[in-house]
Amino acid sequence: MSPYRKTNPEALTAFLDYYAAYVVEILQPTQREIKKILSAWQEPTYWSKYQRTNDLPIPTPIRAASSRIKRPEQVVDKIFRKPTKFPDGHVPHSFHTMYDTIGVRVVVYFLSHLPLIDRELRNNDQVEIAEIDPPEVYMSAQQARILSLDHIDHKQKESGYRSVHYNVRLKQSSIPEGQRPIFELQVRTASMDLWSQLEHHLGYKPLKRTRSVAKKQLRILSQMLGAIDENFNLLYEELSRFQEEHSYAPNDPLTAEKLPGVLAEIGISCAQRDINNILVFLYSRGIEVVQDVLDIATPRRIEIIRNTYLSTLGRLPYNLESIATLAAMRGAANESEEIQRIKLQIAYRGAWDNIRQEFVHEQED
Repeated sequence: MSPYRKTNPEALTAFLDYYAAYVVEILQPTQREIKKILSAWQEPTYWSKYQRTNDLPIPTPIRAASSRIKRPEQVVDKIFRKPTKFPDGHVPHSFHTMYDTIGVRVVVYFLSHLPLIDRELRNNDQVEIAEIDPPEVYMSAQQARILSLDHIDHKQKESGYRSVHYNVRLKQSSIPEGQRPIFELQVRTASMDLWSQLEHHLGYKPLKRTRSVAKKQLRILSQMLGAIDENFNLLYEELSRFQEEHSYAPNDPLTAEKLPGVLAEIGISCAQRDINNILVFLYSRGIEVVQDVLDIATPRRIEIIRNTYLSTLGRLPYNLESIATLAAMRGAANESEEIQRIKLQIAYRGAWDNIRQEFVHEQED
């Protein structure tokens, strides 16, 4: 007999009411707190603690981060599908012990970023890895070992699915400690996420009644994307090595390998994700070689920029603001014109930030 027929409609209605209250009282406040953490993770400055030296870029591992609350019908169906895990059936205890009522997905750029996120989770003062259901890494044992993730329980799925799964709980929360939910956090590279989304869209997973030819094709596609992951990671590590071993002459062109070191020489850090945009910006303003940067970034100009930002905004400029403002000052006839250009740059940046905020609010609405 179908489990649906065994369910008392009144009991199921009561269960859904309990879950709706749980969503409002526990899950939604927790999700808002999680979003604040994820928002901080997407800022380059957050990862500056992992910057090995000042003349290397700040690692910026996060490509995207999202969270969701499990829909009521998904909670009901999961209890139907896994009666041994939820033997009490449709009662509040079941969703209290369902560790994916909140799901968080973090997508990183490269394989080398997976151990960085693992390190962050194990040393974070806002979240902790739950002891219940320890982390699991879905990839080959060899790759897990190469990435120094072999301390995590290793599994492989027949389909070719790849990811790292954690059960996590907030250390700091508005929710009382005993009521804080454990939530699932999945960490994937961009290619892992692409495979997972497309596999989901194809609809092959339900009931696992997939034809063998489709299963084989999914595994092949996973292997192909895995090879792409490995090759992009090789390029990333090669670039990191070149940046660490950087050397340059005054007339050398600005490149991704040289830029972090050149900026460090004038006291400015940059994030890995910003390097391309910085180069495009500098080249568009005729700043193309190392000496061009050193010429515009005099100690006097840097001090004027700092003082003007302090007097105008009440804070020092961020690194990217310093770079953009220095470029805008190029060719100024005198100090008065330099200050005018700094203020124009501040006004331009402020206008753009307002437009961006309005766009974000529209997207949220």
